Amino acid sequence: MSKLFRKWNTYNTKSINKDYLFRYMSKSKVLSLLETKSLYMPSMNRFDDKLEGISTYDITEVRVAYEFCFIDREEKINPELIEDWKQAKEVSKEKLLHISKTLRKTQESHYISCWFNSNRESDGMWRFYAKENGFAVKVNRRKFQNKIKSSIPLNDLQEKQRIVVGRIKYQDYPRVIENEKDNTVLYLSFRKDESFSHEKEYRVVFIDLNTDAEKPNHVVYKIIDFEELEITIITHPAMPEEKFEESKVLFESLGKNITVQKSELEPFYQFFDRTEKLKE
Repeated sequence: MSKLFRKWNTYNTKSINKDYLFRYMSKSKVLSLLETKSLYMPSMNRFDDKLEGISTYDITEVRVAYEFCFIDREEKINPELIEDWKQAKEVSKEKLLHISKTLRKTQESHYISCWFNSNRESDGMWRFYAKENGFAVKVNRRKFQNKIKSSIPLNDLQEKQRIVVGRIKYQDYPRVIENEKDNTVLYLSFRKDESFSHEKEYRVVFIDLNTDAEKPNHVVYKIIDFEELEITIITHPAMPEEKFEESKVLFESLGKNITVQKSELEPFYQFFDRTEKLKE
């Protein structure tokens, strides 16, 4: 098999200096992970960032064409330039339609499990991705990465299917064209604009380049020997004590490799509530 279609690769991992991965989730999603021993991986076209998977060249094309089609107003254009502007707008329209079609195909062939790479919890990630009754799943990055690799035979990857894991490369989209060569990425699913850099994202990406079948909107990637992977479930920092105890009993009953603990950020959320009880 050619290097292009090998089943496994890592990307942008040499610079990683954080040991852990966190995934902020609802109770139902945590249960799905623990009970199925699998990663639920939605296709990239379901993400909020609609430019997921865009090429280096198309980033600049979109910025210019988008302005002509959706931002510029005809009444604000110099009358002497109006015909040139209309022609440029028509060209921009065709560019955007072509990029949209290409980008959609790319997104439909990539399936992602997103993780936060850090040694500590993130208040922002709690607020974005897990409400008061939410949880964070914490795993060791290297051990998790090794499990993903060793699980390839279990998932029976077909020709032109592969798994790639690694950190996102955050780039300044308005300026990528200034150094297009250095800003090119090997895998399109590992690039995002700098405005998303707070996510410190590590991804497990399932790529399916087969063109002879309709693509599903998600895939499920089974993890071999799941019970060997040490998993810590962290409860939301605002979670009441009784909810914490219920969650601990529930999740820890699903495997000896599972530990439930309180958030290190709990004092930031509950300090005054807790100290009031000291008066009782």
